[in-house]
Amino acid sequence: MTGGSFNYGGILVPPTTRGRLDEAMANAPPHLLPIVKAVRDYDVDMLFVPQGSGSFRLPTKHPRPVIYIVGDDFESALGPAGFHLPSLRRTIRGSHCFAVVSSAPQADAYTTMAVTAAATRRSTVIIETRIEQEIPWMHMIQKLAPKRFIWLATVTGGRA
Repeated sequence: MTGGSFNYGGILVPPTTRGRLDEAMANAPPHLLPIVKAVRDYDVDMLFVPQGSGSFRLPTKHPRPVIYIVGDDFESALGPAGFHLPSLRRTIRGSHCFAVVSSAPQADAYTTMAVTAAATRRSTVIIETRIEQEIPWMHMIQKLAPKRFIWLATVTGGRA
């Protein structure tokens, strides 16, 4: 049995085995468990997009929703400028809802994005960033996907 595609390196790979997804469930940090479960059990794909990853694009008429995880929380947060902007714009315009996480991972935000992708069959985006880039990410999403749901997981006294 296969699950959806699961990749944590910037390239969407073909469906993986249930055994590999079970192994990922056993080893994933708690906040990522709902993402792995959505991939394993609900025919959802996951794509991790690291800083400076270059262009990323799904095939035309991709058959499954994707949970994009944009990794902008490494040694420094670069904000949208640290990513391939045409790919980011296409991803944001084509996604149903968003989580901007500038605090420690909040499991509820990840769960909401995973459940939404599985239930609505539409893609979602999780942006992992730092407090100094929270506002640029929020502005980009609001500009490209107005009136769509954004979950802001910030530190106490955040900037947005």
